[in-house]
Amino acid sequence: MTPDAVVLRADVQRLILLEEQARLETSEDASALTRLREVSAMLDSISASSAPARVAVLLKNLGFTDALVARPMRALSGGWRVRTALAAALFAQPDILFLDEPTNHLSIAAVMFLSRELSTNPVWNSRIIVTVSHDRHFLDEVTTDSLHISGVAKRLTAHRMAYSAWAKKRREQQLAMGRKMELRREKIASLQSFANHGFKYGGSSSAIGAMKKRSKEAQKLEEEAEEESEAMADLEEDAELALNLQAGGELQHNIVRFDEVSFAYPGGETLFADVDLSIDSKSRVVLLGENGQGKTTMVKIITGDLEPTKGVVTRDRGARVCLVNQHHAEQLDYEMTPLAFMLDRFPGDGSYDHQQKIRSHLSGCGVPTELQNVPALALSGGQKSRVAMAAVSYKQPHLIILDEPTNNLDLESCEALAEAIQKFEGGVVLVSHDQYFVEKVGKEVIVIERGAVKRLDSFAAYKRSIAKKLAAATN
Repeated sequence: MTPDAVVLRADVQRLILLEEQARLETSEDASALTRLREVSAMLDSISASSAPARVAVLLKNLGFTDALVARPMRALSGGWRVRTALAAALFAQPDILFLDEPTNHLSIAAVMFLSRELSTNPVWNSRIIVTVSHDRHFLDEVTTDSLHISGVAKRLTAHRMAYSAWAKKRREQQLAMGRKMELRREKIASLQSFANHGFKYGGSSSAIGAMKKRSKEAQKLEEEAEEESEAMADLEEDAELALNLQAGGELQHNIVRFDEVSFAYPGGETLFADVDLSIDSKSRVVLLGENGQGKTTMVKIITGDLEPTKGVVTRDRGARVCLVNQHHAEQLDYEMTPLAFMLDRFPGDGSYDHQQKIRSHLSGCGVPTELQNVPALALSGGQKSRVAMAAVSYKQPHLIILDEPTNNLDLESCEALAEAIQKFEGGVVLVSHDQYFVEKVGKEVIVIERGAVKRLDSFAAYKRSIAKKLAAATN
């Protein structure tokens, strides 16, 4: 079965009516004619005849080419199967639509289409959409309410606002609670100091009474702090931990240079031709384009895992280049702790000082001391990613290549990684469908599309071109 056939079958009402229509058309029962008219009218009311055309447009907007649509499902990669399932869910227009990380296997163009479809198509106004996503642009454009699950407080809270508004409010609450706790600690310390001093050196009965009063005040404040400890832990649960990435320093020459580079896999079409590209320790390059257009292939040429079929690639052999992709956390041995993993990777001289250096580096990458001796199996996806990033940054690379780095991260880890890359003093090449991440990190925008490679002035220019295409397809 091909993707379009799978999507068509998702409209169960249409499928049932077509099957009934086929039976009635071959029936010799006189009463069948009346029912046939009713079924035909129902098919007309749901625009059944235009369904194949609507499916074709839907699949195209999700990035399918004619060649992909013609392939059987068994010949498609996991990513394209997920897109097919997403298309089927959209085409079925259910009363309740559940989406679990729907943007993970999509290009930016497909994400923009999905956001537009769910936020502007009147069909979805009377339906419920529940989504789990790390893509804040998608959440802000599609959702009206936010549900927050607290692992500490073991509760679910509802907020009548989209993600960014909720995140802003939560940051304000975190800051306010932090200030309140700090002031309380200072007051407790002051009261206890006064009381302890008085009890030690004595004084009049009235002075001793004042000291007892201060001591009780301090005790009451400590009790209040204990009562609010759960609320504080709840607020601290998703507080962003800084991630610091150390660079190898500025190089005098290009790290990688393409001169009229072309590439095609054996027996395949040329993915891109005559590309000129220079990457140095100040570059912030974003590679954009539909899946299958050659972004990952270009990354492999940059790293040296592939060589061009035409043209010259010059690499600085002294430059340290590190790749971070959506599977980079899988390098961890889940039976090992973060500290053991890092010491196994970077044994150094085995001294206590070296171990402390590794501990300090892990802390700088957002892996606090209390997690450094916890087996990786017990860590969250974001925490595993931080350990993997600690291994990357310990090498102090001159160039970091990020190929869909946010796919398995939570929102807080995405934010921390974006800020760390912004501050990173080396070169960056990024492939990502996350609009927020691209906006924060990218400066040079390169689009690969149907064999052509072109540069755009900004990511905003790319989004405008996609929005224009989507509007044209709708009209």
